[in-house]
Amino acid sequence: MKTLGSYIKAKRDEKGLSAREVARRAGISDGHVLYIENEQRKPTFDVLMKILKALNADVQEFLQETGYLPVNVEPATLKKMRPVPVISWVTAGKWETVCDTFQPGDADEWIETEVKGKNVFALKIKGDSMEPEFKEGEIVIVNPHVEAKSGDYVIVKNDDNGEATFKQLKIYGETTVLHPLNPKYPDIELTKGVHYHIVGKIVEKKKRY
Repeated sequence: MKTLGSYIKAKRDEKGLSAREVARRAGISDGHVLYIENEQRKPTFDVLMKILKALNADVQEFLQETGYLPVNVEPATLKKMRPVPVISWVTAGKWETVCDTFQPGDADEWIETEVKGKNVFALKIKGDSMEPEFKEGEIVIVNPHVEAKSGDYVIVKNDDNGEATFKQLKIYGETTVLHPLNPKYPDIELTKGVHYHIVGKIVEKKKRY
């Protein structure tokens, strides 16, 4: 594998260019080019790109031959993905009774996410009450162990019938409201006698093409 300096010098020789000409094209001093070729100076990302352009060099080829990372560019960190189950709305409605026993193979579909946490799951949106932000068929990732605050999107269980619903949580003083984004649906005010509880908070939306 070539060093940065040896690659630039070899490419310059290949093109029949002097250090002065490369420097002129790149808008830097010829001494700067020679310092880089002799490994006496590390170029910034901008200077390196200017030199490669002056040499009409392919960036992909440069990276393959040198494996070089400019001094002011941080390497990308790849986050670890893990599979979570895409469950049904019926299952969401009784999630607190099944989450501890949910095992691989218990779901027909799994999806990968960077979200960490015990019992994280996914739901496929049903209906149009949360349009235009969330459309039917899109998948959301739900964390049942994150505290939901006003403005968060949540999965809520109706304790009277066991059904799960997806709404935006709104808290006005002592009044709590489940708010659908689609204006054709009314807000649900959680007054005394209305038995709902939050199953989990939406922490990610997956988009498929």
